[in-house]
Amino acid sequence: MKKNISKIIMVIILLAFAIPNIKYIIEVNGKIECFGASMIFETIMNKGQAKINFILYFTFILGLIFTYLIIIINESKDSNEKEIKKVFIFISIVSVISSLILPNNSTDVYYYGAVGRLDSKYGINMYEENFNEFQEKYIDDETIKASPAIEHKFIYGPLWSMICKVIGRVDTNSSLGTLYLFKILNIIVHLLNCYLIWKISNNKKLVLIYGLNPLMIFEGIINVHNDIFLILFSLLALLLKKHNKIGLAVLSITLGALIKYIPIILLPYIVNNEKVKKQLIYYLEFILVFLSVTFVLTGSISSILTVVDQTGKYANSLYLLLYLKGVKFSMLSKICFAGKVLFCILYFIQIFIRRKKEGKNYMWFIILFILLAITNFRAWYIMWLFGIITEVNMKDIYKIIALTICAEFSNYIMYYYGEGFIYGGDYFLTLVVLFILYLLVDKIIELIQNKDIWQKRLKKS
Repeated sequence: MKKNISKIIMVIILLAFAIPNIKYIIEVNGKIECFGASMIFETIMNKGQAKINFILYFTFILGLIFTYLIIIINESKDSNEKEIKKVFIFISIVSVISSLILPNNSTDVYYYGAVGRLDSKYGINMYEENFNEFQEKYIDDETIKASPAIEHKFIYGPLWSMICKVIGRVDTNSSLGTLYLFKILNIIVHLLNCYLIWKISNNKKLVLIYGLNPLMIFEGIINVHNDIFLILFSLLALLLKKHNKIGLAVLSITLGALIKYIPIILLPYIVNNEKVKKQLIYYLEFILVFLSVTFVLTGSISSILTVVDQTGKYANSLYLLLYLKGVKFSMLSKICFAGKVLFCILYFIQIFIRRKKEGKNYMWFIILFILLAITNFRAWYIMWLFGIITEVNMKDIYKIIALTICAEFSNYIMYYYGEGFIYGGDYFLTLVVLFILYLLVDKIIELIQNKDIWQKRLKKS
């Protein structure tokens, strides 16, 4: 009964946030602004804009988290065919309602559409040209106009470039039309991810943990980030591994890496049960497919190096925090390099020397990668952890849940102040502090429980 009431409340919360968005779209005749819903309430109270945005965001996230936790706590992992269908129907309803909400404090999806349009309609290779230089030439195109003026080349893999190109080719001349094409695509991928989790684990609770997670709803459906595809290809690889189709599993990891490179971390997990000779063949398969697809779709192997731009900016990360504490850029670059080397060493020792095969090791390596290797850390990168959710135990899954909740609470800093340089440090520090507090509380509870168990055993003896 509780979970049913929670589901109704969750839908009401989403509708309460979605209706003003629809009203705004109608009022502006579909000519939407980059920051979507955070702009809606300007006409209500200009002076209190930040305060209103914060209150709305905080209430929205708090409501989502509260109902989400009740639903998953009261849900069992087992289900029959009828129950799992109900779960998928409810996740579909939540996804569709969420898609009505415009992106908040994220402009990435507008950039996806604009780059796709420049490439497909105007024949400009954005791996070779800075976006802002060509945006001015085609400012009459609504899709290109809606994007922020990004001052660098395209920083995603060639497969994502192709997806953007296909959507950009749909000549709507409307940023709203392009936005919702991406949203529809992300809903489809989100539901596919739910299906893959079910097929791998046969665990209804895991499907709900992923499908209704507030970070997934907000960053995957509302803000339309492409990281949801990394989850798709990671889960697909795990399903193929389960059916002993390792070659296809490696291909799936390769496709994920052709969007963003994080799935590479999971490659040893996919091939770890094979003999050394076969492992080398699979690694060779990855390299050949990755390089050949990159060359065919971009015209140059060197195009993959544009990802350096993404790791060359100090924003919202440990390294920004150090800079704000007075560390000079010259020293910061050395610390950053040391952090990446440290991650590689730890990864190599754990995976190739100690031969650790547990899924939880890969979960922590993704967290370490985010912490040490990424200089421009965004909340939606935590979505990557869902790609390994079927391979870790429930205790570690609760850590993933806690991290996603901490990230969404920390986001209020960006929502209140905006994406200013200095606020990225506050966001990162808040996230780290909240997550450490959770780990400490969790450890204390575990110690208390173990103490009670030992006391009962001593009494019996």
